[in-house]
Formats: sequence, structure tokens, C-alpha cells
Amino acid sequence: MSDSIDTETMERSFEIEPYLMTILSKKFEMASREMTQSLLKSARSGVINVARDFSSAITLYDGRQFMIDEGLPCHAANIQFTPQYTLGVFDDIEEGDCFLTNSSFAGCTHHADYTLHVPVFYDGEPLFWTAIRAHQADCAAPEPATYLPWAKDIYEEGIHFPSVRTQENYEDKDDIIRMCKLNIRLGEEQWYGDYLGQVSGVRTGEEAIHEICDEYGVDLVKTFSEEWIEYGERMMRQEISELPDTTIQHTAYHDPIHINDAAPDGVPITVKLDIRPDEEKIVADIRDNMENIPAGFNLSKATTVASIYGGIFANLDSNIPHNNGSISRIDIKMDKGKIVGEPEYPVGTSVATTNINDTLYNAVQASFGQLGEPYGIAEGNPGMPPQWGVISGSDFRRDGEQYINQLFHTAGGGPGVHGHDGWNLLGIVITGGVMYRDSLEIDEQKFPILIKRNHLLQDSGGPGKWRGAPGSVSEFGPREDPMSFSYYCNAAEFPPQGILGGEAGDKAGMYIVNEDGSENHDLPTIGLEEIDPGQTVVGLIPGGGGYGNPLERETEMILHDVKEGYVSRDGAREDYGVVIEETTSGLAVDSEATEKLREEMAEEKGVTA
Repeated sequence: MSDSIDTETMERSFEIEPYLMTILSKKFEMASREMTQSLLKSARSGVINVARDFSSAITLYDGRQFMIDEGLPCHAANIQFTPQYTLGVFDDIEEGDCFLTNSSFAGCTHHADYTLHVPVFYDGEPLFWTAIRAHQADCAAPEPATYLPWAKDIYEEGIHFPSVRTQENYEDKDDIIRMCKLNIRLGEEQWYGDYLGQVSGVRTGEEAIHEICDEYGVDLVKTFSEEWIEYGERMMRQEISELPDTTIQHTAYHDPIHINDAAPDGVPITVKLDIRPDEEKIVADIRDNMENIPAGFNLSKATTVASIYGGIFANLDSNIPHNNGSISRIDIKMDKGKIVGEPEYPVGTSVATTNINDTLYNAVQASFGQLGEPYGIAEGNPGMPPQWGVISGSDFRRDGEQYINQLFHTAGGGPGVHGHDGWNLLGIVITGGVMYRDSLEIDEQKFPILIKRNHLLQDSGGPGKWRGAPGSVSEFGPREDPMSFSYYCNAAEFPPQGILGGEAGDKAGMYIVNEDGSENHDLPTIGLEEIDPGQTVVGLIPGGGGYGNPLERETEMILHDVKEGYVSRDGAREDYGVVIEETTSGLAVDSEATEKLREEMAEEKGVTA
């Protein structure tokens, strides 16, 4: 969403004067934010009301992407597919309807992201859709997990809703609600509360749009809607026209996937971007990738395009509206039946919102590094660490009441970018840093677990002129009863890579500490484990990749990192060529020794100090 309006660009063609355009764009932005706040304050599950794993959006009635809140790239950069699918299967859409889609073969991301969307009418005319896509605490999967990496096809994933009507005339359709309550774990106690929160959110957006139409008139609103999309396209054309005329390419790597022997050697994801400034267009080609695999990592069409759009927009002017106009200047060449692209029904896509999706996002954003500074972003954390696993079991404090939720002990993993170090609270790259970190204390109150440690790891961020964020460690376990724990680790073999001379961050990992203190490292990186009382899970988030030559990092920044504990004195010497001494007034850089060491390291590496 744009933070400011380019009034000069706007004045060149628009009927509405620029300041009114600004006001109306902010009115619709606030409508989407009101949707977000409505759900955030009313949802029952922690994955929604704490971690904020959801996105709000408004499209035009024909489905064109119009306005998004602070949405996750994997949720919101593809929202147009959902109402477009609904329009294709219903010919009797009325005011007061509400639809639910969660199928990756019906315009959604993956089956755990329930997308509620309602048509917005004004004086009997359909104008918009309001939509909220929210990750569920449970989605009726065979196992207590919202990700099923071992599911070869959708029949092993749980219920797929290829757009069903859940409300007519603003009233629930009881048959659909009963079906969900019966099949979803904690359907009555937790899921239905989340559902009502989503309904509240989309209806809040509907009401806000009615108020905008009341205040400014429906004709002006319709004119603004078209001109806002045209403005997005005009801004995007201008931005691309200033880029070099070239083709860039990058390959990022996902760890081996041993489930069903799906990809025992790992998954390389290659992206080629053809930048055409004369045509004011970028063509993304992802056809040179492997076929669908017999596991849940295949991307949906929605997550594929979201990672491409997101990786490109991350390298462009942030003031460009992310609407149908701007995305129309990006052409995507993809095949059906590839692990990235459009999946071949009915292959599994349960993990489509992360892991391979993160790897694709990394490949896109890092490819811009081939243009040289200031372009490009290093690779960030490319998959859910154990700290993002799903826990479930019974709570002894509440007479054995069942619980299930995904944890988000987020820290580390942010990639270096020109002018900035990686962000410590990124999470994973496809969330864009939008999601919130769990409160550890609240997690311990809500669930029968104890968290022993949760902190950043020294010397784990990828060295660079701008370093990657450090990785982190989290250790936790059940209190009195066994806990089911599902996890989906990546980057244990292929850590986030640096660009333009930046180096890789540390690897991810996971192991179990037994009651006697012994450690079990003989675990798959992706799995479902039963954790007994006295045992703890230890999860490691990888460090983000670095950007630029580490020997060019300012020595005062290294000194600051050492004082903060991000980098050790040995790490400063070995990775950056900076000698830090203990003096009577505290730590200080030995400038003469640093200059000499950096010259020696530069000569050895064949680079400039």
C-alpha cells in the first residue's frame, strides 16, 4: 500500500484532482485496516489473534486487486483469484452472501487458509469484494497439523472448499457450519469463534465501503476505483522504465525432501527475470524447474504468483500501489505440473505457503543483486523453523481440555539489503515481517508448556557490508502430559545465501533434549513427534544472508554489533577483519591492526578492502 501519492504522475491523466485521490485512497486503506482490527480483536486462536497470520483485502467486483492492508505477501498478492473463481461458479450472487474458499485449486493459497469473501453492493449494484484470508489453528486434516508435508494429494489433506456459500441474507447456512464444526478439531470452541471473527471483518469492510459511497457518491467512487488501478500501472511503468535492459537469474535451494522419496537431493528453484524498460514490463520465467512431487510442498498458482510479485516489489519503489494496475506490468511464464507454477490436480499443496514458496521468493529478490548496488536483497529464512511448529494435546490444568495451535516464537532470519542489516523479527520471507511474535508468557498461560530459552545466536547472521540478521534458538516442552508436535524445517543443509559478496547465514536445525540431558539429533528435518514430559524441543532459526563485501562494513558498526552481542570479538576478526580490544574505557576498534588485517584478508580473497 502506498505511503504517499505522486501528484505529478496523477495530474497527467486523471479526472479526479490529486488531493481527492489521496483522500479516497486513504479511506479505502482505512476500510481494510478496520477489517484487520475487527478480526484481530475477536478471533479465538492464537495463530490469528496473537501471531496475526491473516490478511485483509478489497477487490473490485470483477476480482481485480484493488486495496490491501498490511497483508502477508503469500496471502494478499494473489487475492484476485478467489473472487474470480467464485464469479465463475455462481450466477446468483446476492447482497448478504458470504463465501468460503480454501482450496488451492479454486484460487486459494493452501487448504489451511480459509478465505471468507463477501460481495459489496450499493443501491443494488455490485461494486467490490471484501476478503479476509486467515490461517486456521486446525483444518480437519488427518493429523493435528495445518501443514501435511507427507500428503501426496488433496485426499490426504482435509476438507477442500472450492467456494461454498456460508451465508445468505447475512445469515449462516447451518449445514456448512455444522460440517465444519464436526470435522475440525475444537470446531465449536475455537474454529467457530475464528469464523465469526472473519465474518465480522469482511462485514466491517462492507459497511465502511457503504459509508464511503454515502459520503462521496457512488459515481465518484467508481471513477476513483478505475483511476487508482490506472495510477498503479502508471507508477509501475515509470519505475520499470528506469531499470537496466537486461536478463537476470538466480537459483535458491530447498533442503532434500525425504518424505515419499520426493526430492532426496534437494530442490533447486531457478527464476529468470527479463527486464524490458522499453516495454515497461518485467517477464518472470520459472519454467525451468522440477515436476510436481509426491508430497505437500507443491506450490499453488496463488502462492507462485505471490512470491514473484512480492520478490519484485521488494526491490522497487515502496510507494507503488500493489494493485491490479501495477501487477499487470509483470508477466509470468509458468508450466502446469511443476513444483512452482500451477499444480496438476490432485497433487498435495498443503505446505504451499512456505518452504518452497520462501525459496522462490528468495530467488526473485536475490536475482536483482546482479544489477549491482543498490539493487537486490540477500536470501532470508526460507521455511518454518521448529519454533513455528504446531502443538496439540490435552491440558491437565483444564480437566483434560484439548488444545491445538501453531507457535510463532519468531526471531532472526532477516536478509541484508543495501543500507540496512537484516531485520531480527522477519520470521520467514513470505510473511514480509508482517506477522507478530508470540508472547512467550501468554503461550505458557494458554497451553500446558514451559519455554526454557528463546534468544538470538551470536555470529549466526551472514557477514556482509550489511549483515544478515542473526539466527535464534528456542527450547520448550510439555509440562505433565505428552504433546504432539509437527514441524517443517528448512535451511538445515542450504542456509540463506548472501549476495554481492555477502556470505551465508548459519543453518537451521532441530533436536530433542531428553529428561536425562542427552540429546537426540537423529530426527528428520520435517516430521511429527510425540514429546513426553521431561523432554524439550530445541529449534534453530537460520541467520539471514549478508549483502556486500564484509570487509567494507564500517568498523563502528562492527563495534556496535560486538557490544550488542550479535557478533563476538573473534567473529569480528575472522569475518570482518576488525580487531577489537578491551581498553580502560571499554571496547574499542584497533584501527591500525584492523587496516593491516583487512588488507591481508582482501589480498587472500582477491577483493577490495
